[in-house]
Amino acid sequence: MADEGDLESKFQQLLARRGQDLVRGLIDEITDVHREIGELKRELNALSDYQSMRDRWLTVGGQTSKVVRLPRLVVVDPSQPMRTSDGFYPFEQTGGGVPFRWTGPSAQFSFNVFVDRSRGADLRLETINCMDVELQKNLGLLVDGESVPLELTMVEAAFTVTAALPAHDDGRSTNLIFVLPAVLSPLESTDTRLLGVAFTRLIVAARTEAGIAPELAAAAPDAAGA
Repeated sequence: MADEGDLESKFQQLLARRGQDLVRGLIDEITDVHREIGELKRELNALSDYQSMRDRWLTVGGQTSKVVRLPRLVVVDPSQPMRTSDGFYPFEQTGGGVPFRWTGPSAQFSFNVFVDRSRGADLRLETINCMDVELQKNLGLLVDGESVPLELTMVEAAFTVTAALPAHDDGRSTNLIFVLPAVLSPLESTDTRLLGVAFTRLIVAARTEAGIAPELAAAAPDAAGA
């Protein structure tokens, strides 16, 4: 859901509209609210399922040992609930119907996911656009507060980021913070927002004993441009 500042901004924008433009704006806002409520319900159900898993314990020889089965594959896309405080603008779509969210206004954007990292995990962040490829390609990644090397593949005005996450097996969530060198406003545009990258998907997949994450390859996007 939008935070207080975001709600105030939307309210002021609606006040500036008139007639059919106002009606369309109200319909869009109501549609967004219903979509976010549905996503929140699904997220709460998933959290409830996960919590019940965490609460299951195996007792062996009078000692209690924790058994937590974290997901082996986590996929985050722009249609899921994302907070302004985590560095994301509201959900949008391209003219071709591709969903995305601009990051900003902060130079940082973050995710908090539950994923199996008992043998480590592989990460891929996908974008379809950014404000300045040459400037913003030099981004960094913090995993649970520690800097992790990443690789970046550029395709025109977009890039894909991949990284190997270190192993840990204590059942904690994984905190991912991406740090851009800068956020920028579009040139020659009425859009005054500070924008980073147009985020389309985050995939985090557990590694196997052989040191690979087959789920990540299986979740790779089709070879089609956005």
